[in-house]
Amino acid sequence: MLEASGALALQIDVAGNIILATEASAQLLAYPREYLLKSSILDVVSFEQREQLAELLRACEQDAPCRTGRIRFSGGVGESRWLDLRVCRHADEDGNPSLLLFGYDVTDWVDNEERLIEASFRDPLTGVGNRAMVRERIAGYFAGDGTGKAPFALALMDLDGFKKVNDSLGHEFGDALLKQVSVRLLGAVRPTDMVARLGGDEFVLLLDGIASEAAAIGIVEKVIHVCRQPFHLAGCQIRVTTSLGLTFGTLAHQSESQLLKRADLAMYDAKAQGKNRYCVYTPELEHRLDEQFRIEQNMFEAVQNGEFLLHYQPIVWSGSGKVCAVEALMRWQHPTGSVPPGVFIPVAEHNGLINHLGAWALRCACAQLASWDALGLDVGYISVNVSPVQFRHPGFADSVRRAIKDAGVSSHRLVLEITEGALMTDPEAAQDLLMELRALGVRFAVDDFGTGYSSLSYLRRFPLSALKIDQSFVADMMNSPHARTIVFAVLSLARELGLVAIAEGVESDEQSQLLAEQGCELVQGWRYAKAMSPAQFVDQAQAGTLQLGSAQVFSK
Repeated sequence: MLEASGALALQIDVAGNIILATEASAQLLAYPREYLLKSSILDVVSFEQREQLAELLRACEQDAPCRTGRIRFSGGVGESRWLDLRVCRHADEDGNPSLLLFGYDVTDWVDNEERLIEASFRDPLTGVGNRAMVRERIAGYFAGDGTGKAPFALALMDLDGFKKVNDSLGHEFGDALLKQVSVRLLGAVRPTDMVARLGGDEFVLLLDGIASEAAAIGIVEKVIHVCRQPFHLAGCQIRVTTSLGLTFGTLAHQSESQLLKRADLAMYDAKAQGKNRYCVYTPELEHRLDEQFRIEQNMFEAVQNGEFLLHYQPIVWSGSGKVCAVEALMRWQHPTGSVPPGVFIPVAEHNGLINHLGAWALRCACAQLASWDALGLDVGYISVNVSPVQFRHPGFADSVRRAIKDAGVSSHRLVLEITEGALMTDPEAAQDLLMELRALGVRFAVDDFGTGYSSLSYLRRFPLSALKIDQSFVADMMNSPHARTIVFAVLSLARELGLVAIAEGVESDEQSQLLAEQGCELVQGWRYAKAMSPAQFVDQAQAGTLQLGSAQVFSK
């Protein structure tokens, strides 16, 4: 039965010498049976496994009648074999002790297991490492007390514009590009460094034993350079760039997820700065993210609690100082203090709340205009800022219609302030939308004119009524000839095109006088009035502090 099993079957004495062996054992180990009977069991075991087997034998002799273990035996002629071994104590009729060894060949199982383990640490598309390998390497770095280990750097990168490759050429081209990128990355890093792909077009570089930040930056800059070179795919020349975030591991224990999070923050900061570059993580990036997250969470509650409100800044005639209109400005009165628009507006644009807030602002502004009409306050028009995200929303035109209809005000008294960037992102769609709303009577002003796109073609193409000169130019025009020249040029351009020019941020008599001399018709700023609540506006208008005079403002 032992011979028929094909398994290992040996009997050894307490010194480890083989005293009995089946022919099947000899065939399994590729040794002559006569050799086995003259050998010690340790002679036919792989050198690195001898101590483990010796411990197994000692344990069986001393503690338990049977022990098991997986041991690699050295083959006599062929390759070594892995055996699942069972060792049992035995005594003959005279009480002489010995050990019986029985084992099955599991070499194929072990080889398959090793291949599966190796595959579990490899990206199947590119052959580089994967996230599991990153996790294991980082865990290995922090194993023990870290004594004597040099710091390492971790860089997270993705390809700028990779989605366009997939969308335009197909996913097979995208996969081919990723394979070529991985080859270039392996050539750009040192032999001791690791390249891994997390998924999609995201790669990780683990730079082990990095001597300094400058050394890590040198490798990262090399990666940016090699990725910038053209790729050749099926006869096509493809160019992409890459953005990287770099962070450093220290002796203080850090998990793989913590390091990737920091590198991710730095990478998106690189993208925000124009892409095709790297950024190094700093705690300020994490603080900024935490602050944005806190604001975002509070913002959802603020919408429910009615913490958002509109204040109104008067727009006045530069000659008489009479108020002809107001600009609606959104404010957030949080219980712990007001949150500046420059902080919460970008967050609202990112999470989509700007569409809800923008539609509310339109309704509220139009209703306020109707309320002032009912009080006999002659406010010519009301100006409402439109976010680029809100402008591109499919329901924007309907929200404007509903706001006008619900308030019962004339549509020509609503002016929408739109930035140059919003108009030029998709000029065809912007033109269609503006023409649709202009047919209702709504008018449009270009907000922050001169700070966005340089093309002036849209001034002829779009149905615009006013240009708002950005306050940065107004603020500098008394001291900067260049700023003054820009202001004068915008005023001249508006005049020649039949558009109304509105100067923002007027804070001094000198600015006001200079603008009036140059024919600027409308101005707004602290020189005349700050933004105020509806009640404050009514009080000042009725008290005569604000003089209302809404003569015809727009010629078109």
